[in-house]
Amino acid sequence: MNAIGTAVMQQILAVTDELRACVRDEFEPFEGVYRLNDMGEYVSEEDWENVWADRPSWWPKAWMLADNGQFTSDEVSRMSVEEIEAAFNDPAFEPEYAYYTEADEEGRP
Repeated sequence: MNAIGTAVMQQILAVTDELRACVRDEFEPFEGVYRLNDMGEYVSEEDWENVWADRPSWWPKAWMLADNGQFTSDEVSRMSVEEIEAAFNDPAFEPEYAYYTEADEEGRP
């Protein structure tokens, strides 16, 4: 199994700029949202999916694993796609800063 490498990891992390361009403070009540970082920036589930739509399906998983509590981006860069999928799907993976959640009844994340 081949590691994805540092160059690909950098491409994945660069998507953060596109995600941050979609940050909002208010959403529809109970709308699915993704928290991006420890600064409490959120994007809608729809914007998240649109940003990642033209990229490999494992890229958002690698993005979510990197520097999010359990793995550094350097560690993720040394993983294969299969290892990224396994780590992301492992019930023991608990993202610390970036994760999926829902807005409250007033549309606040």
